[in-house]
Amino acid sequence: MIRRILLLLLVASFTACNKNRQQPACAITTCTQEFVSVGVRFVDKNGDGVTVEDFIAKNLRSDSVIVAPGVIDPGFSPAFKTIANDNIIDKFSTGGDNVQITATNPSSHQTKTAIVKIAGGCACHISKVSGPDTIVFD
Repeated sequence: MIRRILLLLLVASFTACNKNRQQPACAITTCTQEFVSVGVRFVDKNGDGVTVEDFIAKNLRSDSVIVAPGVIDPGFSPAFKTIANDNIIDKFSTGGDNVQITATNPSSHQTKTAIVKIAGGCACHISKVSGPDTIVFD
């Protein structure tokens, strides 16, 4: 009888483990007050900027569409699109997440897709780990 009770307690303790693991908190660090944004520029085959339509940035790890809040476009460079900024650093892992960028050239109706890896998480600022700075339409 005691063996059965011990066996049940052992099974119950193993099943109780790993139910609600909490993410470790970020270490306390000193960061600069700069505000960092990550973006991409769209150009045609001649290198001229293209104002794109249907721009979508999607975090492939979380399967969520990314919207960088607080982006002000003064109109100086309509061919540049901000993918992410420090306002949403917590939406990305510290090691970096692959983000799929998709946009359409309205004059040629060509759609281009690229992958950019963006890191955030416990870092002080968002950063682009890899991927193109410029996407060229044919």
